[in-house]
Amino acid sequence: MRSIVVIISLATFYASSCGQITKKQNQATINPSIQIEEQEIESIPLSQFNCVQPETKMLEKAYQEESAIKLKDFFDTWSKDVPPITDTDLTEFNDTIQQAYKAFISFYNPHRYDIYEKVDFLIVQNYVKICFTDNKIYYTEQEWENFVVDKINQYRWWSMSRKNRAYWLKRGEDGKLSDHTLDNFSPHNDFQNWLVDSIVNFRPNINRNGKTPIFLTKKYAEILKAFLGNEYIELGTGGIMNPARSKGESEKRKVFLENYVKIFHGHWGGYWQLLSYPEAESITFDKNMEYARVDFRFVYQGGYAILKNQGGKWTLMSSKLTWIE
Repeated sequence: MRSIVVIISLATFYASSCGQITKKQNQATINPSIQIEEQEIESIPLSQFNCVQPETKMLEKAYQEESAIKLKDFFDTWSKDVPPITDTDLTEFNDTIQQAYKAFISFYNPHRYDIYEKVDFLIVQNYVKICFTDNKIYYTEQEWENFVVDKINQYRWWSMSRKNRAYWLKRGEDGKLSDHTLDNFSPHNDFQNWLVDSIVNFRPNINRNGKTPIFLTKKYAEILKAFLGNEYIELGTGGIMNPARSKGESEKRKVFLENYVKIFHGHWGGYWQLLSYPEAESITFDKNMEYARVDFRFVYQGGYAILKNQGGKWTLMSSKLTWIE
């Protein structure tokens, strides 16, 4: 048995909003000194606390009534609640943050992928890290090859045999090193950067084929997760390479949301990936802000993209996948 202090106004607010506080908890609003069993507190579902949000009720009602129209109303409400930043508001930030916004907008293009072709709303990240680096970000094809050759030749005989060196430096009929060699000794393998800022209310003005951006704030992430629940088939079920996936009521609710958005169950199981990919995990600029590297995730894999600043406008130059879960 533990003594738990209950804030009267908060408990009363939840009780009036949800009407599902237990008898002993309701008593605690009158006499906070009453001892309440810890088990009773922990048994209150998260969804009962989320029900104080009108958007939660709106979403649940749309689902119970199987109404696509009311579901769209939910997403429209979300869009109006968290609008994109205006050009005027953006000018109030320093140049680094402004360039981060511009670089992200040039980078972000879900429509390169068919999975977002039919959605009406794009769930965009609400946070991004901004970094700088002393490293060179962009390499021409010849510069990349020169870097790789120099790196291989720096190995001493005891750390790389002549046979291995000849293997890595072998050229094809076109006179070029193999992609395997170029990737294995890539200059980006040793890439280092440092964090200089984070945008915690990131709301880029995305305009992609008429689809509406909605920003994944903590509030709406919690609403969606509570709505979806957490029923899932474990990783590796039916095949060692199969990711975890939703099932039962969680799958039904996921399918319902996908009338307007696209979401994924987490690869390892027990969590949701709600964003419309790609997600920029960080944006790194060189010292002159001439080039930027965006480290990104796309569902269960990721890599980096290189952008160039051309007269204040960022242009995507290349993109490469480098890892997979």
